[in-house]
Amino acid sequence: MTRVLYIGGSGEISFACVEAAVNAGQQVTVFNRGTRGESFPEGVEQIVGDLNDAEAYSRLATLEFDTICQFIGLSTKTISRDIEFFSGHCGQYVFISSASTYQKPWNGEVITEDTALENPFWEYSRMKADCEVLLFEAHAAGQLPVTVVRPSHTYRRRLPGTCFPGDHMAWRILNNKPIIVHDDGESLWTLTHANDFARALASLCGNKIAIGEAFHITSDSVHTWNEIVELVSKALDHPIKSIHVPVEKLIEYSEMWRGPLKGDKANSIKFDNNKVREAIGGWQCEIELPTGLIEAAAFTRDLISKGYTPDKRLDALIDRVISDQ
Repeated sequence: MTRVLYIGGSGEISFACVEAAVNAGQQVTVFNRGTRGESFPEGVEQIVGDLNDAEAYSRLATLEFDTICQFIGLSTKTISRDIEFFSGHCGQYVFISSASTYQKPWNGEVITEDTALENPFWEYSRMKADCEVLLFEAHAAGQLPVTVVRPSHTYRRRLPGTCFPGDHMAWRILNNKPIIVHDDGESLWTLTHANDFARALASLCGNKIAIGEAFHITSDSVHTWNEIVELVSKALDHPIKSIHVPVEKLIEYSEMWRGPLKGDKANSIKFDNNKVREAIGGWQCEIELPTGLIEAAAFTRDLISKGYTPDKRLDALIDRVISDQ
């Protein structure tokens, strides 16, 4: 039985990965703060602690795992500590990076794992790429057997948003407030359900072919942002009014939009998933976008009914942008 440690495990993606690991017959331990509401499947061992609590985190270095999946590490400081702690204590270290690390602006065709990691627009993406460099250096030096996994936009209970969070976008839709769609809404985007991502990740854990390699795991389907917001509208069963605003104009209002838009969502993106299919003996996404969004919409409606309200300052900014347009 493969023994797997998830550092994280309760997030939008990682919770689905814990479930998939259990379904695959793996013995799962999670390390997190224990503050999220979902209950883990039976048999999952939970170690409560904070990534930033050195004493609590150091206890993990006394344990042995076949695979360690690092979902929440972002800084090279954290990854350097992982290399020190886990060297000799695991057969595989899986770093969850991001497909946003790939070259931007992107004007090519299909993205493969050989596409350059060059994103000058988003610090988050550069930090993930720096962590990858550090890990592959450690792998080459024989310190840690590394696998890198790059998810793109992956959802489960959270609806996708355009230039602001999906919960916020749904709140505006249900309150008859217009939403912003960047540019003309015709750029192509890939959305992957976390359950589909998780099945592939579980098959990479303990997989010797994956050692020393990087993989992205995404849907093969692409949709325009106009199509996506219409599907969200249908999932919420509520009409929608979209206002199109150029990305450069949005950045004039706030620099917070530069990274997520110019460094990610404003680019037309399609991925080649042949590498991960070959590594795990075939894999396809099973959850079509309309179905997945209906399930996410039910959760979002429930969240809003329990009193969710968006960030007031961000909502006021969105109102001002729309009013100016």
